[in-house]
Amino acid sequence: MPERGAPLAPALRRARVEVDLGALERNFERVARQAAPARLLAVVKADAYGHGAVEVARCLEPLGVAGFAVALVEEGMELRRAGIGAPILVLSPVPREAFAHLRRYGLVPAVSGLDQLEALERFALESRWRVGVHLKFDTGMTRLGIPGDAAAEALARVRASRALELAGVMSHLAEAETPESPANREQGERFLRVAGLLEGEERGRVALHVANSAGALHQPARRHDLVRCGLALYGLDPARPRAAGELEPVARVVAGIVQLHEAAAGTRVGYGGRWVAERPSRIAIVPVGYADGYSWRLGNRAEALLGGRRVPVAGAVSMDLLALDVTGTTAAVGDEVTLVGRDGGEEIRVGDLAAAAETVPYELLCLLGLRLPRVLVRSLAAPPRPAREAATAR
Repeated sequence: MPERGAPLAPALRRARVEVDLGALERNFERVARQAAPARLLAVVKADAYGHGAVEVARCLEPLGVAGFAVALVEEGMELRRAGIGAPILVLSPVPREAFAHLRRYGLVPAVSGLDQLEALERFALESRWRVGVHLKFDTGMTRLGIPGDAAAEALARVRASRALELAGVMSHLAEAETPESPANREQGERFLRVAGLLEGEERGRVALHVANSAGALHQPARRHDLVRCGLALYGLDPARPRAAGELEPVARVVAGIVQLHEAAAGTRVGYGGRWVAERPSRIAIVPVGYADGYSWRLGNRAEALLGGRRVPVAGAVSMDLLALDVTGTTAAVGDEVTLVGRDGGEEIRVGDLAAAAETVPYELLCLLGLRLPRVLVRSLAAPPRPAREAATAR
């Protein structure tokens, strides 16, 4: 059983996200072993995918993480203010008005354009600041990145600068979640051509990184010096999000029943009457809805766990509430249901919910942490995973 910690927010509602730091640590150790000798750069953007960036960083920093990756300067500032001392890489372009915050908080920018490089160099020279940069190159994602044919120019500019220091060369895989895609090999070859432009001592000093979680798990040739792991740390393999494996889900979403209804056959439930009782039924209401990240699309499609038993979502998901068909159970007001995670021998997996909602696991995890209070727990050992491979989408 997990050892429960103090809630991170006042738990005045009967719903919460439990964040299992024990599972997080074990996931880190598993991926670190698999990716070695590459080191892990933990991705904690979007509040660590809804798990709590500060709490995740505090948990991982003592384990030897190479650093943390965020999307925004504000996210890096939050970690520094919380006492995180490890390197922090800002992945998205940094606006010029935020350069002073990079300097003040010791954040490292990923520079993905020659215009960004010029602006950063100008600021650094004016403020007498020598700043390390990771140059990001576009190898096929067609999102952020310096074009490959401008790589020599970008590297030369950094070498010639009195204010810039090359700390990393990076790119991003567009199809890593499909390991067999030829795009992975093509991007890897383009990246190696850029890395081949490094000279002398740069080859041993500059960190190379292209792999995200899927690349780290499934593409050994793409691991290089660092792997940027997000989803894998939180317990999902991006290439197999619905499969049980060694990785342990870190988040569990639990809610208490706040009301029960006895519904006669033919009773319509919820907005639009999208669920109709086919027999005398019991309907349980729990205080979680789409405002908490539980997707509206899960109405009549998803299941929850009550006492280790699967019960279906009945009707439309409301903003703050959802209904469950608990017919044939002894459910009572105050009983807890599991919307994400394990209960007994059953498990509701984020990958299954994402498939039912026709979205990606990343989105559900990020949204589930927006409004629900988080509670830290620490399981002492990995429990056996249930044999059931995937939940049935209703």
